[in-house]
Amino acid sequence: MTLYTIVPEEIIFPHRHEKTENLIEIIYNGVHVMVEHDGGRTFRIDRIVSTNPEDYMNVHIQPGAVINVFDQLKS
Repeated sequence: MTLYTIVPEEIIFPHRHEKTENLIEIIYNGVHVMVEHDGGRTFRIDRIVSTNPEDYMNVHIQPGAVINVFDQLKS
């Protein structure tokens, strides 16, 4: 797609310029997700990074959900 405009890129695509230094990309239950460490043993899902539409319908893996990735490491 070609976009001809005088509007700055930061205004058109604001999410591309968000600060992501505190986000970590992990695979949780087979799905790539970006998480932010909440402290202790929990992480908060910030976004899903997947091309599979079914991953977005999974109620356990939604942005804002709190997960414990350390439980997966035990098994």
